[in-house]
Amino acid sequence: MTSKLFNISCKSSHDTLSKLLQHISTTGYRLCAVSQSATDVHEVSLITIELEIEARSIDLFIEEVMRIDGILDVIVSFGSPLKIATYQMRYDNDTLDLLDILRSHNTQVIHIEAKRLLIVHIATEKDIRLLYNKLDNASLLGFCQMPIAMADPLCWDKVNSK
Repeated sequence: MTSKLFNISCKSSHDTLSKLLQHISTTGYRLCAVSQSATDVHEVSLITIELEIEARSIDLFIEEVMRIDGILDVIVSFGSPLKIATYQMRYDNDTLDLLDILRSHNTQVIHIEAKRLLIVHIATEKDIRLLYNKLDNASLLGFCQMPIAMADPLCWDKVNSK
């Protein structure tokens, strides 16, 4: 089985996400990550799921998901999906080496507060693990990682037809 990223456009409803998760629980596929976010289209949400699924089962899975009430479109990303990782680090004057490490991995410091840095890293799983291993010490206060939704634009006729 390989990990695939599915971007699912749906009507904004908690019922739709519940039905989707209930369906996934019956398939036997391992759910790696799930997120739901609003879009710029009124009453349309984007659900992003990462599943471990066999390649030959992807088309059937998409057909089954499209039958769920409220689902508008399903797009699957093939290949190694990018992920976004956030690191919360303790920072003081003695940790200047930290900035060199961060710079070498093309990260961005997005927030500084009370001697803490919030760092964002967009990369492959392999690159995120590499940086995590370099930062894994007493200064690492928190870590989170999620797949990035790289969806095609939602077709307006799909929104209006359902």
